[in-house]
Amino acid sequence: MAPLRLLAHKDGQFYVFDPRTLSEPVQYDIVSYTWGPQAERYDTKIEGVTWYVQVNETKLNEIKQFMVHAQVRYLWVDCVCINQDDDVEKTGELEHMYDYYTGAERCHMLLDMDEVWNPHEIVEDLRFLGHLLSHMRGTAVADKAKLSDDMIGRIATWAGDGKPWKFAMSKREVQSAAVEPGVLNCFASSVARIRSLFHHLYFSRVWTFQEMLLGKNMTMWTMSPDKVARIGEFDTWMDLATDANDKAIKLYRWIDESRELKSAGVNAILGLVAEDLLTLATLQTQVRGIHAARTDIISGGPGWWRDNRGGVANVFSAISFMERSCRYQQDIFRGLLGIFNGLLTPDEMRTHLSSGDDVSAMSFVFFQKLSLKTERAWTRLVISSADRGTWDWLPIVANHTRPLTTDCFSGVVDLGRLKPDGLAAVQARTGIVGSPKRIMTLRLHAAADDDKKGFRFRFRGCNCGKKVKSGLFRKEPIPTNTERVRVVKDETGRTLVQCATLLGSLIDPGGSVVEYRRRLLKKLGPWWRVSDRNAKPNNWVDRCVSGTAWADPAPGMLRAHNESANFDMEDIIRCESRLHNETTARIECELRVGCGCVITGPFSFIMEALTSVEGGVLGGDSVTFDDDGRIILKDGLGLAQVGDVDKSFQLVAFQGDPDSYKLHAKRCRKTKLDNPVREKKVAEGVEFWPRARALVRNDFKHEFSDMARDYGFVETGAGNLLICRNHPMDRYRVVGVCLDGPEKTRHKKETHTVTLR
Repeated sequence: MAPLRLLAHKDGQFYVFDPRTLSEPVQYDIVSYTWGPQAERYDTKIEGVTWYVQVNETKLNEIKQFMVHAQVRYLWVDCVCINQDDDVEKTGELEHMYDYYTGAERCHMLLDMDEVWNPHEIVEDLRFLGHLLSHMRGTAVADKAKLSDDMIGRIATWAGDGKPWKFAMSKREVQSAAVEPGVLNCFASSVARIRSLFHHLYFSRVWTFQEMLLGKNMTMWTMSPDKVARIGEFDTWMDLATDANDKAIKLYRWIDESRELKSAGVNAILGLVAEDLLTLATLQTQVRGIHAARTDIISGGPGWWRDNRGGVANVFSAISFMERSCRYQQDIFRGLLGIFNGLLTPDEMRTHLSSGDDVSAMSFVFFQKLSLKTERAWTRLVISSADRGTWDWLPIVANHTRPLTTDCFSGVVDLGRLKPDGLAAVQARTGIVGSPKRIMTLRLHAAADDDKKGFRFRFRGCNCGKKVKSGLFRKEPIPTNTERVRVVKDETGRTLVQCATLLGSLIDPGGSVVEYRRRLLKKLGPWWRVSDRNAKPNNWVDRCVSGTAWADPAPGMLRAHNESANFDMEDIIRCESRLHNETTARIECELRVGCGCVITGPFSFIMEALTSVEGGVLGGDSVTFDDDGRIILKDGLGLAQVGDVDKSFQLVAFQGDPDSYKLHAKRCRKTKLDNPVREKKVAEGVEFWPRARALVRNDFKHEFSDMARDYGFVETGAGNLLICRNHPMDRYRVVGVCLDGPEKTRHKKETHTVTLR
C-alpha cells in the first residue's frame, strides 16, 4: 500500500507529494528516529507541507542531510508526511503503520551520537579476543604463549598508550594481578561501545520499539548538525550484544580456571567482569526478545498476532523489559497499533485513544480488543482487580501522571479461552486448604524529597523500647536506634546483606536466611560506588559479613523482633532489577508485620524481598526463554503499580498460624540473650509459620460468613493468580497474586477448567 505522502529529494530541492497519483508504484525508504525536545510550531518551507510542524528544526535538517548523504530519493517521515493539524488524518494513518514500514525497501535508524564506531571493527575485536582465550592460558605472558607476531602486536597495542584504557581497574593494578592488560582493555572497550548504543535515548521510546520490529533491512546512522555516518546494520549490533556476553563468560572462566589460588587483584578483576556479565545479560535478553518478535511478525504477516500466543506475550515482555515512555499517555497504546495491525479501527482509536490521561480506561479497551480478536483471555499479573460483573479478569492499570511501558505491559499472561460473553475458561487448581488470614500489610507512599535520590532502609522491631531477659532475674532495655546512619561507599555491601538478612527472617521465617538473601540480592543486582576494590569482592553477598554473627545465624539466634536500623545507603547508584526504574525510584514501601515490626525501604527492595521467598513462583530467575528465544518474565513487576501510591495491600496466608509472629516476638523477649529462641511445638503435619501466601487488595475480607468461599490458583507460567468464588454457583474472579508455589499450597482438587468473570 502506497503512503499518503512521501518526502522527495531531487537536485538539492525537497518537496512532499502524493505517490498514489503516479502511474507506477514508487519504491521508498522509511526512517525511525526520536523527535527530541518539543519545539514551537513553524513553517518548514517545504513544498507540499501546508501545515505547521513541531519537530525540532535541527532534527528536520538532519533528516534532509541524511537523504542527501545516503542518496535516498523518496522517504516516508512522519513529521512532514502526516498533516499534524488534522486529528482525523493522524488517527487514520496509525492504521497503516504496518503497511508503511513493511512496504519500505529499507528502514534507517537515525541516532544522535557523539562518537561513531564501525560495528565490524568490534566484531573483529571480539573474534580476536575469542581466539586469544582459546589459545592462551589466563596466566600466560603474551610473547611466550606461542602466538603469531601479529597477535602479539595487537595485544601490545591494546595494552599500550595508543588505545584509551577502558577497564575499570588501573593498568598497573591489572599487571600486578598477572592478567594480560591488553585482553582486558580489548574486552572493556568493546563492551563500552555496545552498552553506550543500547543505552541511547532511541531505545527508551515506544514508537521506536514498534519501528524496529516492523522495519526491513535496517541500517543505523549517527546524526549531528555537521556529519552523517553509517554505523552498520541493526542486526549486526544486536548480534554484538550476544557475542560480547559470550566473550564475557569465557573471559571470566579464562581468568578463574587458570588459577588454583587467587590474589586480591584477581578477585577484583573477576568481580568487575561479573558486573559486566550482569549488564550484558540484560542486553542479550532485550536483543533476544526483539529478534524473536521480528521473526514472528515477518513470517506471520499483518495478522500474525491473532493466533501466536507466545509471540504476543513476547512483544509485551520485550517492550516492558526496559522501561519506555511517550510524550503523550495515549501513545503508550497507540504506539503498538502497527504491531497489532487491525486491533482497533480509526473510529475506535479516536473514541478511546485520541486524548485524555485515563490510562486505566485505555488499558481496558486495548486488552479487551486483543482478547476478543484472539479469542484468548489476556490479563496481567497484578494485584488490582475490578468488580464489573464480567471482564473482571481484565487488568487494571492504576492512573498516574507519567506511565511507562513497565506499568502497562509487565506480566501480561494468557489465561485461557475467551467465551463470547466475556468470561474466561481457564485451567486452575481449586479447594485451597484453610482460609486466608492477614499476616502483613503493604503500603506504598511517595518518598520524601531527601530520600528520592538515595536508598534508605528503616526497620523497627516490635520489641524495640521494651526489655529483654538478660539473666535469671535481670532485664535490659532493647535499643531503638532511630538515628539516621549514613552508609557510604565501602560499607554499602555489608549493610545491604544485613538488611536482606533481617528481611528474610521476617518475610520468609523458618527457611535459610543465607539462601534467601542470596536470591534477593541477586535479583536486586545493586551497584554502588566503592573507594577500595576489596569492598566489593566477587562473592560479596557472603564475604561482606563473613566472620560476623550475620554470616550464618543459627536458628533462633537472629532476633529480628529486637532489631532496629535506619540506614541511608547514598552510594547505591542503580539496580539491575526491573523493579528499580525511573518512576519506582520515587516510591517507598512500608511493610507492617502482624507482630508490629515495621519495615520501610525502596520499592524495588521491598517488592523483590516479597517475591524472593523459598519455593515462590516469582523467586527464581527473573527471565527465562522458550525454545525459540521468546522472553518469559516472572519478576513480579506490576504486583503493586506506580499509580498505587497511597494505597495498601494485604499479605494473607491460608496455612500456618497467623499469630506465629507475635508468639515468636514474645519468646524473643523472654529468652536469655545468649540462648536461641525456640519455635513453638505444634502437632505433626501442622504448620507454625504462615504458608500458602498471597498478595490481595486492602479491601479484601474473609469473615465467618464467607466460609462457603472456594479459593484456587491459576498457573500462568509467569506467576500464579489467586482466584475465589463466594458460592458453588458463582463464577470465579481474580483476587490476588500467589507468592508461594503449588508445592507449598495444599489444595483439594487437581487442575481442571473453571470460568472467570
